[in-house]
Amino acid sequence: MDAPVPFLNFSIKKVLAGQSDNLKRARIKIVYTTLLLTLLKIVILFPLVYGNIQNHQLYRVIFIFLFYIGLTKYLLYKPNKIDVVAHAILLTGLGGIWSNLIILHQNLNLVTVQFVFMVTFVGYYLINNRFAVVYSILAIVPVMYYLVVTSRSNWRLDAVTQELPSPGFEVIVFLNFVTIVLIHYLFYRAFRDNVNEKEVLNKQLEATVAETKALAESRSVFLSTMSHELRTPLNAVIGMTSLIKDTATPDQTENLDILEFSAVSLLTLVNDILDYNKGENDKIVLEAIPVHLPVLLHKVCSGLQQKASEKGFQLILDVDPQLKDQWVVTDPTRLTQVIYNLVGNAIKFTESGEVSVKAIVNESTADHLTINFSVADTGIGIPADRLDVIFDPFMQASADTTRHYGGTGLGLAIVKRLLNLFGSTIRLKSEQNKGSVFSFVIQFELYKGNVSPVSLHTVMGGSLEGMRVLIAEDNHVNSLLLVKLLNKWHINAVIANNGQEAVNKLLEQDFDVLLMDLHMPVMDGYQATQVIRALPDPAKASVPIIALTASVSHNIYDKIKEAGMHDYLSKPFQGAALYQKLEKLSALKTSKALAG
Repeated sequence: MDAPVPFLNFSIKKVLAGQSDNLKRARIKIVYTTLLLTLLKIVILFPLVYGNIQNHQLYRVIFIFLFYIGLTKYLLYKPNKIDVVAHAILLTGLGGIWSNLIILHQNLNLVTVQFVFMVTFVGYYLINNRFAVVYSILAIVPVMYYLVVTSRSNWRLDAVTQELPSPGFEVIVFLNFVTIVLIHYLFYRAFRDNVNEKEVLNKQLEATVAETKALAESRSVFLSTMSHELRTPLNAVIGMTSLIKDTATPDQTENLDILEFSAVSLLTLVNDILDYNKGENDKIVLEAIPVHLPVLLHKVCSGLQQKASEKGFQLILDVDPQLKDQWVVTDPTRLTQVIYNLVGNAIKFTESGEVSVKAIVNESTADHLTINFSVADTGIGIPADRLDVIFDPFMQASADTTRHYGGTGLGLAIVKRLLNLFGSTIRLKSEQNKGSVFSFVIQFELYKGNVSPVSLHTVMGGSLEGMRVLIAEDNHVNSLLLVKLLNKWHINAVIANNGQEAVNKLLEQDFDVLLMDLHMPVMDGYQATQVIRALPDPAKASVPIIALTASVSHNIYDKIKEAGMHDYLSKPFQGAALYQKLEKLSALKTSKALAG
């Protein structure tokens, strides 16, 4: 903001010191210079022509002198009113041109032509284009009119006007030229300074952008690294807890449930922070996988049913019967995340009553299904003035929500971003102390390929006896967990502590599948896979490889496929997920053996 100037100020330096913009300072200088040179012209000219000037011209000179003194003082007191002063200067210039050529019927002389140029230049330098065009036209019109109405066969500029004898005329001409030169010089210097300033600012902006990008990248790397380091031990905690629960006493089971719940809660927190970071950097890309929605919804609700039961109410799932035999193409991971967050929130903020999840078909065509999902609860509700705010990152319905119920305030922000990727938006109806209903509509593409019937329950009681699995894992606890888990299914497991050791063991023995950690010393999972795929023995080179990784890189699936791996599991993983993948490979091996 420009600094105010005192009323009794007579210093142009104080005025310029209070201006922060180069072009505005230049405009003030141009106006001030024009005023001072005009006053100087009158002071010099007046004694020279006093005895020879006509009365009406004398009065005009005195008026302009006094008027310009007033404009100069007004400029020094109100520099922000420079437009008013500029218009006043231009109007007096036009008055001089029109009076010389039309009213007083003088000749077209050099002084009048100089006034035309000055009005045009000052107009474009000091005021906006619209007014500058108008003033330029008004300055040129009387000249053209004079040329048209004056009958001459040959034209020349008259050297001396009737009222300005020598040497007054020469003084006016010289000072007019000085004014024109100074106006151009001041404007060009301001333009040059402004360009230089913009170049400096652009360089600073480029440096700031580069610094910001580097900071964002370092933050992403830091979060990714921290995630890997957190998810790896969490994999062991959750996995070992699940194994111990199979043989635990009721008292031990209760303690293990608490341990498992705490570990899963920590994992959820880590996932929320990472997903929010990926959403900020636009690194979330939806997959297109055939999905049976009833199974997906049942799994989500089954996982959360225990939380609802602990609080003494039911989690109700209502799926449209039309979905029973329909498969859709979508991203099951992200859709699960959306529903899990909404249902988890509903359970967390509900103390009695019920939580219901509905999936109802809105529209069905030969190629698409439009489904309305809703999650309703009878919980604490949300105040009307907080309905929009709760979708902002780190925001809760009230200031004490985090203290009473926990959470980071990221869940709904992530839901909103994920639904944007699905081409949908979240809708909310809520009444405080009565409950809330979150809903959204997604249009799915129907899957037209062949699919196998899917059970709502994952069965892991079967035996995978005879399978030979090579585990490439540098973390001793995680490798021990995998061995115990595989032994439970009667699978023979061999451990390799790094990628190179895995390659060596594969050369020595035959395996049905290789569970490959990605980050290992000596040789990582990617390098080991590339070496294996290049082996001369076709059977060993084509051994199925499942990546086990705690990495959360947005392009991890593409990197795994590019390296030559078949599939992957993210740590920490559920035993059922590993069992399903191994069961498919076992069935494929059996079918090949029967085929001969």
